[in-house]
Amino acid sequence: MAYYESDAITIEWDPSIEAVVMDWHSFASGDAYRNGLETGLELVEEKGATNWLADLRDLGTVTQDDQEWTQEEWHPRAFETTLSNIAVLQPESVVANMSVDDLVEEFGSNDNKSRIFSDRDEAESWLKAQ
Repeated sequence: MAYYESDAITIEWDPSIEAVVMDWHSFASGDAYRNGLETGLELVEEKGATNWLADLRDLGTVTQDDQEWTQEEWHPRAFETTLSNIAVLQPESVVANMSVDDLVEEFGSNDNKSRIFSDRDEAESWLKAQ
């Protein structure tokens, strides 16, 4: 059952991998992008979650403003939660991949584990093993 749903994103709790799962369905920027991440973080705090699965295959390119917001505003707050493992299903666009790579690398540099995957089953297996 979805915790949050919009045209751009579905957020849910998956008890089988004990993870907040974000499935992006389309390009999102500004409020749509930020509200999705904020809502995901609320669910992390509610569940005491350590795992996060972000399916970004259909997200598209993250704008420069949203990248900066993620790094300057969202990451510091995420680092203060119980979240410690993030699995990302990479976007199909090469340009989108570049923006996501930087964000995932930063998350993994703060005593957290982060990995980028192209296969959802592999991402879920990795989270189960953490």
